[in-house]
Amino acid sequence: MHSLKLSQRGFTLIEILIALTLSIIIILAMLRAFVTTGKVTAEASLGAQSDSSMMLGLIATDRILQGIGFGDTPNYGTSFKAYKFIGADSSDTYNVTTNSSDNAEYLVWAVGANKCQALRNASNGLLLYGKGAGYSCTDLSKPDLDDDSVSVERLIQINDAVQNIQFEASKAAGNKIGAMTIKVIQNNCWPFGIVNDADLDPGKYQIIITTNTYAASTETATQKIENTTCLFNFK
Repeated sequence: MHSLKLSQRGFTLIEILIALTLSIIIILAMLRAFVTTGKVTAEASLGAQSDSSMMLGLIATDRILQGIGFGDTPNYGTSFKAYKFIGADSSDTYNVTTNSSDNAEYLVWAVGANKCQALRNASNGLLLYGKGAGYSCTDLSKPDLDDDSVSVERLIQINDAVQNIQFEASKAAGNKIGAMTIKVIQNNCWPFGIVNDADLDPGKYQIIITTNTYAASTETATQKIENTTCLFNFK
């Protein structure tokens, strides 16, 4: 009987090292994909929450602004005033012209004798001061931010983390998510749904609020939404 010789050959050290290296690369790639997917999902969730807050807040703000000057003989500067967004010194009133390019930090209006309400364009959203009966004011003064008795309602909430999503390259251009501008322009206008009605005297001023949204924005440019409110009580 002839003996059967079997040849046995294992893996070399180099083959094992190559297999381990490939396995590590594949695992790292899978982990990177998992982290990226999680980051995108988290950003999308935060962005969607912020966009929802913006839309609902703009609707509420529009309804509030439409009532400015009702039941009064409103005039700009005596029953409604805006303050420029110029850093620490915001004492100058807004220059209301059709071609103005200034942004307002505060909109202040009278709701009674020495009582006011105000909207503020804050760094992380839109705030309403003096909801209801208003806060004590003189000559349409801005709310005292250190006075705890002044009620504050946040109409739009922008999470700090959301403002930095995907916009590292364009922060200097003011393209952060939630960045907002408020303008007051002098221009004839009519209530929503009514256009150039000859039998209806138009309003005199418009408030235009523009904000950057998450949806459809890119790394270098944000998608903006704009809400225009006619101050119909100002003739």
